[in-house]
Amino acid sequence: MEPVFAALLSADDAQVLGALAKVETHGDARAIRPLLHALAGARDHGVRQRITALLNQVKVPGAAQELIAALEEPGLAAVRPAVLSALWNAGLDVRDHLEVLTGVAIAGTAEECFECLTVVENQELWPERAVRTAVSRLRLAAGAEADPYKATLLHDLRAVLEERVGRQRE
Repeated sequence: MEPVFAALLSADDAQVLGALAKVETHGDARAIRPLLHALAGARDHGVRQRITALLNQVKVPGAAQELIAALEEPGLAAVRPAVLSALWNAGLDVRDHLEVLTGVAIAGTAEECFECLTVVENQELWPERAVRTAVSRLRLAAGAEADPYKATLLHDLRAVLEERVGRQRE
């Protein structure tokens, strides 16, 4: 698959599309980071759409871990919203990664915060200890956030998590 991954970074859109077809047919979790790097560098709208569609349908073992790790990779900062969107579109289980999602929501853009909120809302279960830690972090961050829209998103994220803890006790 290494030649396929290299082709994803080609300046030739036809070569990239050919590589995408191979990834779709034979890819596994190892293909996620090369896809994200290709997305970050893609100029063609059709190529970007095709990569995003593949990511939004990813169901291979290890996909959630690869996408979560990509959130922390500085070279992929430009595609964080797409990574977060893929997590919830693909319905991946990220219950062990609330700390990372909370960190992205707090440190990231309003768009990234919104995507984190969507991921959290669509995840059925969260570990109670992680939720309590996240709620505390979000309370502080919302109070310190200068952007009123993002502050509202952080507050909404905290409210969703607080509701989840309440439901777990019932």
